[in-house]
Amino acid sequence: MHDTQRPSPPLILSLAVVMGLLMLVIDVLVLVSSFSVFLAIRDHRRRGGLPYPPGPRPLPLIGNLFDIPKEFSWLTYSRHSRIHGKNHSVASLLLTEGMAGDIISFHIFGQVIVVMNSIKATKDLLERRGEIYSDRPTCTIHEMCVVQIFTFSYGTRQSAG
Repeated sequence: MHDTQRPSPPLILSLAVVMGLLMLVIDVLVLVSSFSVFLAIRDHRRRGGLPYPPGPRPLPLIGNLFDIPKEFSWLTYSRHSRIHGKNHSVASLLLTEGMAGDIISFHIFGQVIVVMNSIKATKDLLERRGEIYSDRPTCTIHEMCVVQIFTFSYGTRQSAG
């Protein structure tokens, strides 16, 4: 008679653990990639499809955190401007005509920091075209407090007896 070999219970248990871990890894990868796609689409819509000024390539999640200098920032920004200051896309050439290398950008935790390295670029963008770029987000907490203060009314006091 032939003995049929069945897998031993520890082997079945270890296969179940491995399959569970693989499913967990796949779930995490799907979640991270979905979140990345969501952020990319939101970023693209927010800036209207226009490119940011050139700059060093950001790392995932933290961006250019390690590229921002703590000391002698003007030297580091001018070096980055020489290295990354040439962007050959048509949209950026039209938007920053004659200022290639004067404007660079850094991405840190999803926020974009734009650095202007010349007086010409600063005057052009902030004085001549300032109404385009000087927008501030509304402060909803401030609006809520102001609306509450001016619309809050006290109830009438009832006198006893």
